[in-house]
Amino acid sequence: MLERIDQKFPGLRKKILSRLIFKINPNIISFLALLTAVIAGICFYNSYFLIGSLFVLLNGILDILDGGIAKKYGTSKLGDFLDHTFDRLADAFILLGFALNPRISGEIAFIAIIMILLVSYLGTQAQAITGYRLYQGFLGRADRLVILIIIGIIGEFYSMWIVYGLFIILILSGLTFIERFYMIYRRLK
Repeated sequence: MLERIDQKFPGLRKKILSRLIFKINPNIISFLALLTAVIAGICFYNSYFLIGSLFVLLNGILDILDGGIAKKYGTSKLGDFLDHTFDRLADAFILLGFALNPRISGEIAFIAIIMILLVSYLGTQAQAITGYRLYQGFLGRADRLVILIIIGIIGEFYSMWIVYGLFIILILSGLTFIERFYMIYRRLK
């Protein structure tokens, strides 16, 4: 979804980022992004859904920013490794906050964590086998963060809707897994 917006308006991201990019080690920004995800998870666990949503938004902004800084000032294999690892940890921490919240049925969130990790695994597996990283699919990380922000905001007023949002993430992640699996299978066949 957000990738399609990026394709329609290719200069938009660059225009927004140009005001935020400054020379700093992008690994520091990646670590700060992870920290915001941990705080978001803690907020979701404690039913501070609106505040948690703000930290998810901050996580997404920092995730975009670290990539922009890395592209402008240079990337490294270590930076790529840390970025992808911290993104998976961030996904897990955010969803774990929902899963462990006593007011929410956590089974769907736990299954969503597993599915998201499997989707990511296929992206890196594609890179290991074919040499290119696979990001395509029904639900990318940016799309997932938008859904998490929305369900956090709605959850502040109607906590039962959080489960519906998590279910949407689970279904779309499952479809993304199937789509990526098929793409890799077709390419290798």
